[in-house]
Amino acid sequence: MKKFVDVSGWQVYMDWDKLSEEFDGVIIKIGQGHRLDDMFISHVNNAVAHNMLYGVYYYSTASNEQEAIEEAEQVDAWLEEYLRGENPQYGIWADIEDGRIPTWNVTNITMAFINHLWGKGYNYVGVYSSYNWFTNYFDHNVIKNVGVWVSQYYHENSLMLEHPDWNIKAWQFTERYSYELPYDANIFYD
Repeated sequence: MKKFVDVSGWQVYMDWDKLSEEFDGVIIKIGQGHRLDDMFISHVNNAVAHNMLYGVYYYSTASNEQEAIEEAEQVDAWLEEYLRGENPQYGIWADIEDGRIPTWNVTNITMAFINHLWGKGYNYVGVYSSYNWFTNYFDHNVIKNVGVWVSQYYHENSLMLEHPDWNIKAWQFTERYSYELPYDANIFYD
């Protein structure tokens, strides 16, 4: 198991020395829509400089499969431009929680994003969402082999207990790790 934080443009001034002492890695927001996250380049450079493992996440607002494919294309373009097309060690994550995503079609939208990036050769692509979305909106049979990163604060990761056959990669267990490190904290299981 490894401890990770996830960060975005909201986290501008960070003590990377302290962060790298406490955590193994970081999941960095790459963007939303056609807008690269304001802190993406800085966060990646700091993660690399501090020998931290990292992955990226994309905040999706897709309302259908075509929009999800367009989002995946945007992620691919950014990865080509800023990471030379490399698959980050801790994956590419579709952040699926926005109210514009129709819950009745969330599985197809998510899989359109994931399948498109798999087709581009990225081998570590998964989905981040809340326990509520995973248990109430996703088709369990379709996503059970997809890497899952679940947000469920302040108590045991019950999704892992309820679905031991799923490919659960990570658990976001708090939105504020500590006073000194006020970031979302996660456990990665591999």
